[in-house]
Amino acid sequence: MAYMLSATNEYDTVSMLSQRSMDTVSENQDGLWTECCVKGCDEPPQSLGLCINHLRRNQKYGSPVASKMMSWLWRRLSYDERFASKINKTDSCWLWKGGKDKDGYGMFNGRVDGVLQARAHRYSYARYRGPIPALLNVCHTCDVRACVNPDHLFLGTMADNMDDKMAKGRHVTPVGEKHYRALLTEEHVKAILDDPRTHSRIADDYRVSRTTISSIKARQSWPHLGDEKGVKAPRIGPRMGVSDRITPEIVREIRASEERGVDLAKRFKISVQYVSGIRHRRTWKHIE
Repeated sequence: MAYMLSATNEYDTVSMLSQRSMDTVSENQDGLWTECCVKGCDEPPQSLGLCINHLRRNQKYGSPVASKMMSWLWRRLSYDERFASKINKTDSCWLWKGGKDKDGYGMFNGRVDGVLQARAHRYSYARYRGPIPALLNVCHTCDVRACVNPDHLFLGTMADNMDDKMAKGRHVTPVGEKHYRALLTEEHVKAILDDPRTHSRIADDYRVSRTTISSIKARQSWPHLGDEKGVKAPRIGPRMGVSDRITPEIVREIRASEERGVDLAKRFKISVQYVSGIRHRRTWKHIE
C-alpha cells in the first residue's frame, strides 16, 4: 500500500517510513487507515493516513519526518561548520542568516574552549578573537546587530556600550507622533492647545482620557511643541446666572443706572454690598 503524502523534499521519505505489515495494521471495511501509517506511531489518522502531528510536519517540511532528519544532520556537523553555513559575507559585514532574537542578534549555541556562547556574535568573538571575560559585552563598531564579523566586534562594559551609542547619536528617543504609543498627531495637539472647551469634551472628541488633555494643556506632555500653555476653558459654576431675585436684565439695569446704591438696593430688595459687587463686576462677571 503506497503512502498518500505531499511532494517530498531532498530527503528520501520512503526510506524513512516503514509500511506496516498487513497483520499489524488494522483497516476498516473500506480499506482506510485506523492508525497512523508512520512506523511506531499508534495515533489515529487525521488525513493522508497520518496523525495530526505527522500531518503538520508533512505540510511544513514536505515530509512527516523531515525535522528529525534535519536535527540528525546538524548533529553530525562541527560548531564551525554550522556557524559558517549561516553567514552571508559582504564587503564589510558578515550578516547572520539564521534565527535572530527579539533584539535582532543572531542566535547560535556553540562552545569555545568549553564555554557555551548563546549568541552568534559572541561565538564569533570567542572563536576568532579570544575569550570573553565575565561581565563584559561584545559590542559592534558597525552598529549592525546581525553582523558577526570578528573585526567589527570589541569588548566593553555596559557603560562603554552606552557611551558608544550616545557618541554615534543613536540614543535619541522617539517623541511625539513618532513614538510607538502615540495616539495623537502634532496637528491634533496644536488644535487641542487652542481649543477653549472643557477637557472632558475635548477628550471625548479625540477618544483619549481627560488626563491626557490636561497634561497637554499644562505642557507636561509633547513639550517639543513649545512651552506656552493651552487656552483654558471659562469656569462657569452650576449656579452662575441663577438667582431668585436678580436676573441678567436687572444686572444690566443696575450697571447702567446712575442712582445711588442705597436706592437701587431698596428697589430690588438686595443689599448695598450686592449692588456694589454687580457694579464693580465682582459678581455676575459673565454678563456684559
